[in-house]
Amino acid sequence: MIYDLGYWRVPISNRDKHREVMQTIYSNLKINRKNFPVTSSRLFIMKADSDIFETWLYINAFADETAHAQNSMALENDPKIATLRKEWKSLILPDSFKAEMWTEFAPDLWI
Repeated sequence: MIYDLGYWRVPISNRDKHREVMQTIYSNLKINRKNFPVTSSRLFIMKADSDIFETWLYINAFADETAHAQNSMALENDPKIATLRKEWKSLILPDSFKAEMWTEFAPDLWI
């Protein structure tokens, strides 16, 4: 499995609009599952003491690197997603988005 993790910060003033955009993005991905071969996807909000921003995290799982590459290409080529990503970017704190890819290993250590 390949795990794609991304995290970013959202100003509290943009919270409601950001959640609407995320709902629309994920609804579009669910409707078009053949184009977006995500095995599973989860969204998290970090509990924080800040009253200025909240931190969001997604974890997307893919069967392999081919599925991840197909998903990445679909994200780049889907005009609706491109529009939504621009709107999403306007709602987050500038330069707060970070992403990482992880490969699952060592099943003998799983709990």
